[in-house]
Amino acid sequence: MTARRLPEGRASGARLRDLERLATKVEAGEVARQVADLSARVAEGRFYVACVGQFKRGKSTLLNALVDRPVLPTGVVPVTSVITVLRHGAEAGARVWLEGGGDRQIDVGRIGDYVSESQNPRNQRGVHAVEVFLPSPLLAQGMCLVDTPGLGSVVGANAAVTRAFVPHMDAALVVIGADPPLSGEELRLIEEVAPRVHHLLFVLNKADRSRPEDRDEVVRFTERVLSASLGRPVGQLYQVSASERLAGRGPARDWPALEIEVAALAHEARSELVGSAEESGFRRLATALGRELEERRVALVRPLEESERRLATLQGSVAAAQRALGDLGVLLAAEQARLVQDFRDRQASFYPRALDAAIRDLGGLVAGLSCSKTKLRRLGFELARGVARTAVEGFRREIEPVAEEMYRRSTDRFVALANDFLERLANSGEPGLEGLPRALEPELGFRAPSELYYANLMYRTTDPFGWILDALQPRPWAVRAVVRRAGRYLDSLLESNSSRIANDLGERVARSRERLERELRSALQRVSEAAARALQRSRARHAEGAPAVREELDSLEKVREELESLFPTRSEERAHERHRVREST
Repeated sequence: MTARRLPEGRASGARLRDLERLATKVEAGEVARQVADLSARVAEGRFYVACVGQFKRGKSTLLNALVDRPVLPTGVVPVTSVITVLRHGAEAGARVWLEGGGDRQIDVGRIGDYVSESQNPRNQRGVHAVEVFLPSPLLAQGMCLVDTPGLGSVVGANAAVTRAFVPHMDAALVVIGADPPLSGEELRLIEEVAPRVHHLLFVLNKADRSRPEDRDEVVRFTERVLSASLGRPVGQLYQVSASERLAGRGPARDWPALEIEVAALAHEARSELVGSAEESGFRRLATALGRELEERRVALVRPLEESERRLATLQGSVAAAQRALGDLGVLLAAEQARLVQDFRDRQASFYPRALDAAIRDLGGLVAGLSCSKTKLRRLGFELARGVARTAVEGFRREIEPVAEEMYRRSTDRFVALANDFLERLANSGEPGLEGLPRALEPELGFRAPSELYYANLMYRTTDPFGWILDALQPRPWAVRAVVRRAGRYLDSLLESNSSRIANDLGERVARSRERLERELRSALQRVSEAAARALQRSRARHAEGAPAVREELDSLEKVREELESLFPTRSEERAHERHRVREST
C-alpha cells in the first residue's frame, strides 16, 4: 500500500482553532463542539476505520478477531444498535457517551448493556456512542476500529445511525456474506462511502459456512457488481471466518493477508488518513457554519411579516405533503394487500404440484435404504425433511425475486410523488433546507430482511407403537408403512413451510413500506423545524430594534469574511494537488 501525505500548511491545526473560535463567537455551539472533537483526534493522530455491512454479517466478530479478544457482544439476533469505537488504551475499559451530553465509565463486560438491541432496545438509554479502550498493538498508532449498526435489520433507526457516521469515516471494512452476497442497501451505502474514503477493504466473512465453489461464485458476482457501480476495480475480496479465527481453529484462508492490509492502514497510511480526516472534517464543519451564518442573515434582513408568511406557507406545504402521503399510504396499503394475496395464491399453486413429486422422490429414497428395520423409520423422517427442504427452497428461490420486483413496481408511484414534494421544498429558497434529500432513490427491493425460519414439526414424528410394528413386519411392509407415515410428515412440512415463505414475504412488504413512509415523514419534519428555528431567531433580533439588527448583520458579515479566508485559494489547491501527485509517484 502506497501512503499519500497531504501537504502541510495552514490546515495543520491552525485552521481548526480559527474555525472553533468563529463558531464560538457566533454561539454556534454544536459546530464549535464538533470542531473541538476533530481537533483533539487530529492532535492525537486518531483515524476511524469503520466496519459496515448488512446485519448479521459478523462485523462485531470480525473486529473482535482483529484485536484478538471478544470485547464486542455477538449473537444470533441483530446486536449492535449504536456506534462503538475500539481505540487504544493502557488498560481495558469503556466510556459511554449519552445523547443529552455527559458520559460515564463502565467495565468492558457491561458494553452489551448499552450497545446491544436486546439489552438496549431501540436505544432507550439514549446512548450516543461507546468508546472501548484496549491495550491492542494494532490500535497503538491511532487507528480506531468502529463497529456500526447493521443495515437491513428490523430496527429502522440502525441504518440511520450508520449513515450519520459516514462523514466521519476515514477508511472502511465492508463485510459481505454469501447469502445474499450483496443487498441493495449495502450497495447504496458503499456508493455513498466510496467518494469520501480512499481505502475500502472488502471482506467475505463466514467462509466456513459455504463451499469453496459457492464462495468463488459470490466473489465473482460481488466484484462484477462493485466494479460496475464504483467505476474501478475493488481489489482483493478477503475470504475469512472471524469466528474460527477467534476460536483458534480452522484454516487461515485470507486472514493473514487481511491482517497485513489492516496493519498497513495503521502504519503506512496513518499520516494520509489523519490528514484527510482533518481536511474533510474542516470543510464539512466550515460549510455547516457558513450555512448557519446565512440562515441568520436571511432571518435578519427579511421583514418579520414576510418571514411569518413564508413559514406559514412552508408549514402548509409540509402539512399538505403529509396529508398527500397519508392518502397515498392508503393506496400503498391496498397494493400491499394485493401483493400478499398474490404470494398466497402462488403458494397454493405450488403446494399440491410439489407434493406429488416430493412423495415420489421420498418413496425412491426410502426404498433404497439398506439399514435395519429399527433405523428405517428414523431415516425415513430425516429423508422427508431433506426432500421438503429442497422443495420449499426451490419455491423460495423462485418467488423471492418475483416478489421483490412486484414490491419495487408498487412503490414507484409513491417514490415519484415523494420526490416531487422534496424537489419543490428544496427549491423554495428557504435557508436551512440544504440538508433535505432532493430525492428518494427508487426502491431496489425489500428494505426489510427476511425473518424466515422453517418448522421441523417434530411432534408429527412421534409414534412409539409404530416403531414396534415396523420391527415386527416383513421389510417390504415396513418400507411401505414408513413411506406412508413419512409422506404425511412431508405433506405437513411442505404446507407449513411454503406458507411461512409467503407470510414472510408479506411481512417484508409491510415493514419495507413502513420504512419508506417513515423516511420521508422524518425529512418533512426536519423542514418544519429548521424553518421555525430561523423565524424564532428573527423575532428575537427584531425585538431588540434596528440598531441591534444592523450590529448583528455587521458581525455576521465579518465572521463570514474570516471564514472564507480560511479556505485555500484555487492556486494553492492546484499546488497541493501537484504535491500529492509527486508524493504518490
